[in-house]
Amino acid sequence: MPENKKNTPKEEVSDDDNDDIFKKLQRAMDEDSEGSDSTADEAIMEDSDLASDDEELVDHDEEMEEATESDEEDDNEDTADKLNKDIDQHRKDMEALKEKDPEFYEFLRKEDEGLLDFDESDHSEEEEEEEKEEESDVEENQVPILTKAKLNEWVEKIKSTKDFKAFKSLLTAFKTAARMSEEDDKITFAIKIEDPTVFSKVITTTLRYAPIIFLHHLKPKTEGGSPMTSGRWSFFKSYVKSYLNNLIHLLRNLTDSDMHRLTIREAEKCTVLFVCFDRLAKEYLKTLLNLWSNMVSSDSVRIQAFLAIKSLAVIPVPVNKELKAQGYLDACLKNVYLTFVKHCKNTNPHTLPVINLMRNLAAQLYGINLTLSYQQAFVYIRQLASHLRAAMKHRTTKNHGMVYNWQYIHCIDFWADVLNAYAKPMLDEEQDEVESPLKSLVYPLAQVAIGVIGLIPTAQYYPLRFHVLRSLTSLVHNTNTFIPLAVYVLEVLEGPVATGRAKKAAGLPLDWDTVLKVHKKFVNSRMYQDDVLDQCAKALKAYYKEFYGHVAFPEMVDTDIVTIKRYVKHSTSMKGKEKLHLLVKELESKQRFVREERTKTLFSDAQSQIALSDMKPEL
Repeated sequence: MPENKKNTPKEEVSDDDNDDIFKKLQRAMDEDSEGSDSTADEAIMEDSDLASDDEELVDHDEEMEEATESDEEDDNEDTADKLNKDIDQHRKDMEALKEKDPEFYEFLRKEDEGLLDFDESDHSEEEEEEEKEEESDVEENQVPILTKAKLNEWVEKIKSTKDFKAFKSLLTAFKTAARMSEEDDKITFAIKIEDPTVFSKVITTTLRYAPIIFLHHLKPKTEGGSPMTSGRWSFFKSYVKSYLNNLIHLLRNLTDSDMHRLTIREAEKCTVLFVCFDRLAKEYLKTLLNLWSNMVSSDSVRIQAFLAIKSLAVIPVPVNKELKAQGYLDACLKNVYLTFVKHCKNTNPHTLPVINLMRNLAAQLYGINLTLSYQQAFVYIRQLASHLRAAMKHRTTKNHGMVYNWQYIHCIDFWADVLNAYAKPMLDEEQDEVESPLKSLVYPLAQVAIGVIGLIPTAQYYPLRFHVLRSLTSLVHNTNTFIPLAVYVLEVLEGPVATGRAKKAAGLPLDWDTVLKVHKKFVNSRMYQDDVLDQCAKALKAYYKEFYGHVAFPEMVDTDIVTIKRYVKHSTSMKGKEKLHLLVKELESKQRFVREERTKTLFSDAQSQIALSDMKPEL
């Protein structure tokens, strides 16, 4: 009976073996070419030396010639032996590759047939080809122009069979398109693109198919692993690196918003390839940060750039001797915050929407790893506290300016947004509710913000005061933390602006969202007084809203209601009096509601702090 083939042992295919085989082939071919060149150079030098000494040492030259001839014969024999051994080893390696990875063997056969059929005659043929190429380079100075027909031919081959030769030609054209706007005489292009339609199609086609082709060939050993673990990485590495480098240049040179968004979206698919090259990954991050923070970028480009940054932050990093296993999350967190601070200096009605969008996006990044986010937040909140302490200790205009500016205020807003989102209780692995690591930063941030309010408590800086109070009020609502903020609003009602006699003054209404300080001449105006009282009413209502259903709400607002009533009684501002009077009526209504519900329920001392959330009236 015939022998069963299933019982025949078979070696397992290893990607590492494939990689080693291919490296041996390249190393052997490099050594052979170097060895043949060096041998030829030595022979030429020896012949020239003998010719120059012919007249003086005739007899000695004859002896030297005989010795040289014998040495050359020995060298030629050694070279031939070494070459034959390398050829034999090459053939063995290729046979082994054919057995272990026939698909890759077939791929190499199509790409470079000479790599598989290698013998002694190849040396002389290669030298002749190099000479012909040099002559052709001298004769042909014109760079070929890429036509639409040729481009379509490449695209069809790539679509149908993932032809790598056609893809290499497309990468060459992509380099030309990506660097076309660069004015550098040292850059030479193998292809020229003149048709704008061809230019656009080269970019869009390459962006679409590059991740597909590369990831098709660079399959990792384990699912979700790095392409660097593929046995074919050494062959494709240079192509991947060249493409990513040109992709970064393209991102920097594009000006069209739609093209920018498309390029960033397709570049995000190559994130797993970017992290294989540490330098390119950092350049990629730097480019994305510039697009994310650029004031002239459209919102769609800004959002797409942030999504690419987030992908880079969360992707696992391959571990090898060149890269550290820390990943890029720490670098993304740090650089996103610093970039935000750098670009929020100038705040006006045109830049404020951009700054708010940047702040909201950046805060999302701090929810990926709360432990690492705590470390970053702790450092930068402490930095804010250091600037505030210096301003309080040495009261100079310079130190005050380091705190009373838009960058500092936006930093408080930023960390308030981070804590609002991620300082809430979280679930652990066992689905038990635990405290967030960021919760402990609520107190220091609140202390810094309150210190900023009290640094210069003058009427000129009321816009800054109410801006900071809005951030603190959001902390109260979202982190379930009690911060006594009403006192900083009632101070304004007892200040000179609210109690003084206002004067009529011409001018435009004040934009409280884009102003931190008003001019002295505007402080005593009727318009400013009405705006201040309006801000007081809004701030108190927003603050008390969180405690409307709390069991202790009546006692909490008793003294504040008395203060507001006293002001309303003596105020000369009709608009301000009306808004504050409505606020008092609303607070008294909530007081009565809570007192009535308290009489229906018996509370022990331990339950006195429980909020009556189920009895909250509709606002």
